[in-house]
Amino acid sequence: MGSHMSGTIMRMTRTMMLEVLRQDYIRTAWSKGLRERTVILRHALKNAVIPVVTMVGIMIPMLIGGNVVMEQIFALPGMGRYLIDALNKRDYPVISGVNMVMASVILFVNLLIDLTYAYLDPRVKYK
Repeated sequence: MGSHMSGTIMRMTRTMMLEVLRQDYIRTAWSKGLRERTVILRHALKNAVIPVVTMVGIMIPMLIGGNVVMEQIFALPGMGRYLIDALNKRDYPVISGVNMVMASVILFVNLLIDLTYAYLDPRVKYK
C-alpha cells in the first residue's frame, strides 16, 4: 500500500528540491562559502519539504481507507476487517467506535502536520 504513495512522495520531493536549488537564496548561500551539507539540509531541504508534508497529510486518510479494503481482500485481521464485519452484523456501537478511532488518528496526523509547518516555515506562527 505504501509503495504507490512512496513513489509519489519521492517524485514530489525530487521536483521540489530541483526547484528550490535554482532559487537565488541558494546561490547566495553557495557564494558565501557554506558547506554543501549545510546548504542542502538547512536551506534547500527545509523549504522543499513543505509541499511534500502537505501531500503526506492528504495521503494519510487514503492510506487508512485503503487499509480497510486491503484487509477485506486478503482476509487480514485488523480494524478494517473488524469494521466490515460490524457493518455486516449491523453492530452500531462497534461501527461508531472504529470510525471514532480512525477519525482521531486522522485528526492527530493533521495536527502533527500543522505543527510541522510551524517548524519548517518561519513565517507560520501559532499563538
